[in-house]
Amino acid sequence: MALTLRQLRYFASVAEVGTISGAAMVLLVSQSTVTEALHELEAELGFRLFDRHARGVMLTQQGQQFFQRTQRILNDVASLSRMKNEDTEALHGTLVLGVTPVVAGYVIPDLLTRFRAAFPGVNVTLIEDQTDYLDHMLIGGELDLSIILRPASTVPHACGARVMGVSPHSVWLPQGHPLTEQPQISLRQLEKEPFITLVSDVLESRMLAAWERLSFRPSTYFRTSSIEAVRSLVAAGHGIAVLPQLIYRPWSLEGEKIERRPVQEELPTADLLLMWRRGLSLGVPAQYFMDMALQRSNRLARPPGCTPVRQAETRPASRKNAG
Repeated sequence: MALTLRQLRYFASVAEVGTISGAAMVLLVSQSTVTEALHELEAELGFRLFDRHARGVMLTQQGQQFFQRTQRILNDVASLSRMKNEDTEALHGTLVLGVTPVVAGYVIPDLLTRFRAAFPGVNVTLIEDQTDYLDHMLIGGELDLSIILRPASTVPHACGARVMGVSPHSVWLPQGHPLTEQPQISLRQLEKEPFITLVSDVLESRMLAAWERLSFRPSTYFRTSSIEAVRSLVAAGHGIAVLPQLIYRPWSLEGEKIERRPVQEELPTADLLLMWRRGLSLGVPAQYFMDMALQRSNRLARPPGCTPVRQAETRPASRKNAG
C-alpha cells in the first residue's frame, strides 16, 4: 500500500484540530473514515503517529516530524493545483496584512521583499498593532491575514492558524559577564541580576506567567517597548534579558557584543502564527502569500514533540471553491 494524499490530508487535519471528531467535521466526512485512514497510514509507516487521551489526540515525536513534512507536501500540492488556472505573472489584487511590532521588524521585511518580487501586481497594505486589535480586525474582515507572536492556545475560535515557527528563549548577556563562561544558565543564577524587560507583543505577559510557575522573581531594572533599547542596555552592561531567539542579534547599535546562553529550566516558546478568519474565503494573493510564509517556517525549527495549534483548520477555503 502506498501513501495517498487523502491519508496525508486526514492526518494533517487531525494533527491541527487535535481530535478525530473535530477533523471529521472540518473534512466533511465520517469519523470512521478518518479513523480508518489513520490506521492505514500508521500501518504503512510502521510507527504510531498519535497518543490518545481523554480530550483527543497528541502527536508522538515521530508523528510531529512526519507532520512537518506532511505540511510541506500539502502546501506544494496546493500551489501546483492553483497553477492550472492562474497566471502568477498577471496576478493582481490586494492583500491586507496585520502584524505585531516584533513581526514587523524581524519577520516581514524578508517575506515582503520575496512576495513583491514574485507578484509585483499585488498591492500589499501592512497594518501594525497589538494582538487584541489585530484579532478584532481579522474577525471583522478588515484583514486578509495576520502574523502574530502569541501562544497557540490563545487563538480565537473564529480564527484558523498555522505555526510558521517556534522560537525558544535564551539569556542575553554583555560580553565578559561571568555567566558567559557557562554553557547553560539556571534562573537561580539570575536572581540578583537586573532585568531589562521587553514589553512588546505578548512577550512580557508570557514570561510573567512563567516566572510565577517557576517561583522566580526577577529584579526588573527597566521596561521598554524598544528592542534596540534592550540590546544597547544589555550590551553596555546595565542588565540582562531573557528573550526569544527570533529577535537575537549579536551586536548593539553601538557595536558592542551581546552573548546568549540557553536557560536550564523549561520556558515557554515564542510561537509565530499565521492567522485567518474561519469561513472567510481568501483571495488568490492571500493564498500565495500563505504558501510563501509557510515555506519560510523552515528557518524557525519546531522542537520535537511540540503540539500543533488546536484551533487551526486544515486550510482556509479558496475563493474559487467558496459557496
